[in-house]
Amino acid sequence: MNLPSNKDELVTQLHQQIDEASRNIDELKLQANLAKAEARSAFEANIATLESQKVKLQEQVNHLKHSTDSAWQELAEGCQKSWHEFQSAVQKAIAQFKA
Repeated sequence: MNLPSNKDELVTQLHQQIDEASRNIDELKLQANLAKAEARSAFEANIATLESQKVKLQEQVNHLKHSTDSAWQELAEGCQKSWHEFQSAVQKAIAQFKA
């Protein structure tokens, strides 16, 4: 993800990406509900971890949104790092559930 030129663009971009990831998590929840009992517990554990990461990322984005114009770029790096970690975890979970 390229760093947008201003804070509002970055916040909007991150919210859109979080929304997309949330849809992926919802799909994983559906797959977990359809899975057999043994697999379901693994799905649910992964989903709980993803939900926790999503909340943490949303908190960082809200902090970024309310930051001063002079501080937002420093906070942006942390948000981007958290986003990449979250995105990677979602993609890994999707791959595991498809296997």
